[in-house]
Amino acid sequence: MEKGIKISKKVQAIIYDIKEEKPYFLILHRILRWKGWELLKGTLEDGEEDNITKALEREIKEETNLKDFKIEKSLNKKIIFYNKERTVKNIILDVFIVRADIEQKISLHKNSVIEHDDYKWVDKETAIKMLTFDNAKELIKNLKDKRKDF
Repeated sequence: MEKGIKISKKVQAIIYDIKEEKPYFLILHRILRWKGWELLKGTLEDGEEDNITKALEREIKEETNLKDFKIEKSLNKKIIFYNKERTVKNIILDVFIVRADIEQKISLHKNSVIEHDDYKWVDKETAIKMLTFDNAKELIKNLKDKRKDF
């Protein structure tokens, strides 16, 4: 372990729906600690490392208040990045593809700590343009699906 650096383990979701035979992705506008657009991600709580899909379900409910969604698959993808000050090493243990109904009500202000102030359902090209960080852009860019939806 790197000396003096805190490790933060996370999960991430690419939340999408198909409308008029075209995929739309949920992106969130972050305001806590930095400003920009991101895919949903969240930090594992104590004891969740053995069941990261449960952690993902909890994070989806906490950050969006979505009740009806389906975790379709894992991308078996690990992503490592640091905060600006390089005091925290963030490790996304895995990224999941999650389907949710685009018509479902989303509530960003369920928690006492407000992380996001806006959200959008956007097509693939718009997601790639709007997402702040290259690792998130690459995830969307590289999506392949046997149904050819993406």
